[in-house]
Amino acid sequence: MLAGRHRALAEVDLEAIRHNVRRLMRDLPAGAVHCAVVKANGYGHGAVPAARAALEAGATWLGVAAVAEAEELRAAGLTAPILIFGPMTGAELEVAVAAGADVVVWSAPFLAAARRLGARVHVKFDSGMGRLGVTEEEARVLCAGAAQDGLLIGLMSHFATADEADTTFFENQLDRVTALAGELAARYPGLLCHTANSAATLREPRSHFDMIRTGIAMYGLAPSNDDPFKDDLRPAMKLCSYVAGVRVVEPGESVGYGRRFVADEPARIGIVPIGYADGVTRLLTNRGDVLVAGRRCRISGTISMDQLTVRLPDDWGRPGDEVVFFGAAGDGVEGHDGEAWTGETGPRRDAPDAPRILCEEVAQLLQTVNYEVVCDVAPRVARRYRGAGSAA
Repeated sequence: MLAGRHRALAEVDLEAIRHNVRRLMRDLPAGAVHCAVVKANGYGHGAVPAARAALEAGATWLGVAAVAEAEELRAAGLTAPILIFGPMTGAELEVAVAAGADVVVWSAPFLAAARRLGARVHVKFDSGMGRLGVTEEEARVLCAGAAQDGLLIGLMSHFATADEADTTFFENQLDRVTALAGELAARYPGLLCHTANSAATLREPRSHFDMIRTGIAMYGLAPSNDDPFKDDLRPAMKLCSYVAGVRVVEPGESVGYGRRFVADEPARIGIVPIGYADGVTRLLTNRGDVLVAGRRCRISGTISMDQLTVRLPDDWGRPGDEVVFFGAAGDGVEGHDGEAWTGETGPRRDAPDAPRILCEEVAQLLQTVNYEVVCDVAPRVARRYRGAGSAA
């Protein structure tokens, strides 16, 4: 193994996250703020580093789904307001209050428990998502109850189709939220109204209200699962490994479990020490591409738990070469001829036309969304951060 080489590495560009936060805040109305969503370990990028980068770029709130995620942020010394989106038990509510986190309310019993503990609450109006949330009338009642003790902080909702081409349902939801938010904001001065996810933030300024809550776009991924660069977003994560060995298989010989790749001619095969336990799904077997020292090669043979194999051209691919699953190639990694391959003969790594495999391309091949691809990067994959800042 090469000195200093990780068998599997997720490299995260914190400056890309800062750029994306600044981009998302660019069109906000005066006084509106940004809640950086760092649930699910910052969508696989690392919750604490991502949160720090977002705060450095101007975000002022942090959003998570679970109490343990709020505790992690507080343990790291982050003092920004935290909103916990998801449901919780009574014991978890006590922990949330101890962590100084706000909670989301959508039932009278939960509001009663929150009031007993003095929890700051955001009432969730179901404008059409069809999950947790309350009707307009129930929202009025819950807001009134929370306001009695000075615990009412916000009114929120969530869009179901903001990332889809047909805007009919999205616009219907937005109209309903706008009407209720206007009514309740007049009744409760200072009420923080928020509903815009990444897709809505980019699509419709009317959805911004007092706060946006962005997750996927903050990490430089397209909410519509297509091209992030069209919205001036910079992908922050690169998942890579390296060529550990090269062998030649002869016609009729196979590679990997189940003999799912059988050579019909002499073939050079690169062995790469990463597998489905790292987040590279078996569904990419014989289908997905990788970049080997900047050149596209096909995954050939069954992806196993800890290794996979790629078909190499006759004139390309040697032990030590970088292998990229998504992200841009190069940027100082050891390369094809044994020296640092930086991509200096081509575009910058953060340019749209750099040698790159978009996370969205992988998602489309798998018939899923980019969210799942990055969230599947396993904890055992090392994270390395570029562009570290200083926010606490």
